[in-house]
Amino acid sequence: MRKASYQLREGVNLVHHGEDFYLLSEFPLIAVKVNKALYDILCAMGRSNLLSISVEKHRPLIDLLNNLVAKGLLTKDETIETQIYPPISIIIPVKNRPDIRDCLKSLELLDYPKDKIEVIVVDDGSTDSTAKVIQTFKIEAILLTHTIGASACRNLAVKEAKGELIGFIDSDCVAHPSWLKDLVPYFEEEKVGIVGGYVSNFYYRSALDRYEDTKSPLNMGRHSFGAEDAKSSNAYVPSCNLIIRKKAFLEVSGFQRDLNVGEDVDLCWRVRKLGYYLLYRPQGEVKHKHRNNVMSMLKRRFDYGTSEAILYWRHRDKRKMLYFPTLYSVFYASICLGMILQYPFFFVFALGVLLIDFFRKHGKIKKNELGLRSSKVFLAVLRSHLSFSYHSSSYLVRYYLIFFIALSFLYAKMWVFLLFLLIFSAIVDFSIKGPNVNFFYFFIFYVMDQLAYQAGVFWGCVVKKNFMPYLPIILRNP
Repeated sequence: MRKASYQLREGVNLVHHGEDFYLLSEFPLIAVKVNKALYDILCAMGRSNLLSISVEKHRPLIDLLNNLVAKGLLTKDETIETQIYPPISIIIPVKNRPDIRDCLKSLELLDYPKDKIEVIVVDDGSTDSTAKVIQTFKIEAILLTHTIGASACRNLAVKEAKGELIGFIDSDCVAHPSWLKDLVPYFEEEKVGIVGGYVSNFYYRSALDRYEDTKSPLNMGRHSFGAEDAKSSNAYVPSCNLIIRKKAFLEVSGFQRDLNVGEDVDLCWRVRKLGYYLLYRPQGEVKHKHRNNVMSMLKRRFDYGTSEAILYWRHRDKRKMLYFPTLYSVFYASICLGMILQYPFFFVFALGVLLIDFFRKHGKIKKNELGLRSSKVFLAVLRSHLSFSYHSSSYLVRYYLIFFIALSFLYAKMWVFLLFLLIFSAIVDFSIKGPNVNFFYFFIFYVMDQLAYQAGVFWGCVVKKNFMPYLPIILRNP
């Protein structure tokens, strides 16, 4: 049985005024009117108790609560109670990596019925001792004499697989003992086609290791997410920690053999177009041996960047979506113009926009007598504008840093704006991610990371003659 557990998010309060009932969030500043029945349920739940309900039996209430989760008013977690463990085939492509033994040893320790696990390793024409290492384990081994690529290896193994589920893990990964038990139960819901888990770093020695532990593109974060509608988001999970229904995999003909990077994104998007759900649950963890050499890390970031043009060319219904609410956008644009032109008027104008937003929201709070102090309303409005400014700055740094550097040599005042973008986005990112590395090293890796990735994006666009990654859809409201 699949159960969803809900709790009031920190900073959210229940407010009762007359015959009206509200959920009030201080940040982001949101007041949502609810009916008395839901208000009573939320009161009983409070901040310390979880409301745990069956997903299958209470769908209307689940939909209502999920809407409050989307608005940032509730937190949600899901648990599965099951004694059913379907057979699963775990597939690993490998080439010239004798340390695959670490991966295979971790699979032997999985807390899952042993008779339900099949491990298939495909050696992609290794020229070292990898094949010999593989043969020391009691697993299915496909030894190729020539290289066909990781995607083709995975497809080949699926043809031989007996499990109704297929688990993909990379040869440089180590699975947590509860990996399968944490993720497999979600497949009890028939519409679920793909489930992925958390990817942490295996190494933790150097500053780069600790940077990668929080900033690797394989790290999808500590918060669960789901994608039910294929058009609702561009969500995916990486192939080093991905479990999929064999039926769904075969329906889309598996991985695209000609993709060297981005093949997992492509697979997820194609499976979702068939109507399957994608879920990400950070409880199912594997540790990945990230590249701990700066040049190899940057080369990989460049490769990842090149995949954007290919993916958006193949999936023309997919576009980046950016949200630019009017007042937030005007505030941020004024700050940017003030930096670029170094003209104080724009900073004064930005302050005026902030005050307009404050008085507008303060008026609504006061009208409904929700009891939030003026100082808290102002701080909430300021934090919201700064949050929007951070996300906008991060986007500009991610895709346009190279262009801004070039412009700075032509227009010297751009350097102030460029430093603002970099330092502001890096400081906020550092405080959010909390990497165990000092800010100086984080900042250096952060800048190199952004430059390598966007160089790959630009090069990929030039090669494919497709600049869709630079043409997002602009929306006023989420």
